[in-house]
Amino acid sequence: MPFANRKTLMLTGFLLLLSLTVSAETLTLDQCIELALQNHPNVISSRGNVKTANAGVWNAAGKFLPSVSVGGDVRESHGWLFDRDSTVNFKTFGKSYSLGASARWTLFNGGQNIFNYLGAKANKAYSQYMSEMTQQDLILEVKRQYFNYLAAIQTKEMREESVKHGEEGLKLAESKFEVGSASKSDVLKAKVQYGLDKISFIDAENAIENTRSYLTWLIGLDINSNADFSPDYSTKEYNGGVNDALNSGLSSYPGLLAAKNSLIQAKHNVKSAWGKFLPSITVSWNKSFDNDKWSEAKEFNKYDGSWTIGTTISLPIFENFSRKYALSSAKASLNNARASFYYEKNNVTRQIEEAFRNMTRAKEMLAVAGETEASAREDMSLTQEKYNLGAATILELLDSRVSLIRAQNDKIQSEFDYNISVATLENAMGVR
Repeated sequence: MPFANRKTLMLTGFLLLLSLTVSAETLTLDQCIELALQNHPNVISSRGNVKTANAGVWNAAGKFLPSVSVGGDVRESHGWLFDRDSTVNFKTFGKSYSLGASARWTLFNGGQNIFNYLGAKANKAYSQYMSEMTQQDLILEVKRQYFNYLAAIQTKEMREESVKHGEEGLKLAESKFEVGSASKSDVLKAKVQYGLDKISFIDAENAIENTRSYLTWLIGLDINSNADFSPDYSTKEYNGGVNDALNSGLSSYPGLLAAKNSLIQAKHNVKSAWGKFLPSITVSWNKSFDNDKWSEAKEFNKYDGSWTIGTTISLPIFENFSRKYALSSAKASLNNARASFYYEKNNVTRQIEEAFRNMTRAKEMLAVAGETEASAREDMSLTQEKYNLGAATILELLDSRVSLIRAQNDKIQSEFDYNISVATLENAMGVR
């Protein structure tokens, strides 16, 4: 096997081993976010837009510099020559060679270069903030799916506990039926509930796999990999007031800053369009060397050289209404950008206030859900004891178990809602 092929195989094997090692580790939320920001196509595309906009700034800046070109020319004259004896000959009359350089510099064009440059800088800032907003939205989605995964794990643990209780309840009902202290109906009800508990447990296992698969895809890993996610997460809290959140959002939310720079660019575009109605001033310079011998032309002898310099002032009188169209289009874009900025500012305020209210409610619901779950667990324990002593029916026991399951589900949902509400508020504030 050639050395190059062995080297390629070794490198491929190493990368595969590295991929498996990375995909097999247990990822935290921060690691998931980092991977998503590296791999997601929307983020990659937005960063490409920033690079394109940066190139646009360089292109606009280049308009302030003169354009320079060099060139050469070879000319050869041929023709038919009639001799005195009427003989016709095709002859070369002569050759000429020239080498030269020229420069052209626009000193003034109605301020178009200035406003185009300022507009390009605003467009670059717009692209940067749009890229940041794309990343912000992706971070929020990763958090949402990560919290979904945590909720699925908790639900599975809760369902596993329910299956154990259901199995114990069925065994107890059967033993009581055998000694004549319970009816056949009690056994059947316990068996049905046990079957439902097992189905719920399967649903919980499927939910874990579904959320794991989606989160793996979202962060850019192979969904068939062994990637797993850490269930350890410390719930974040926001201790500031709504005014603090508003101040942060109105100064930091990338979507609003993007709309602001879009408005700035639109204003510069209008000024640039007005510049088309003003005169332009251009300076040109040309230097050339001409000779009928190449060996002498390339020596740049001053006797073979000539140069010209000139200044041109031009004022367009009529350009088929193209200037009027450009100005009208720029003004319309300015009106659109102004309206978008106004609505985006109001939208940020609305989102922050709504997210803050949702977070406040979710925090209260989380506290109530914890108390409800503790109360339902105590009720089930008491009902279980009563049933064991024959002081409660199987329906009362099953009802208490259903109440506990509902309370546990509510607690899990409350934890999810609170985590999402904090993440949504941070997103609206422009905080990662």
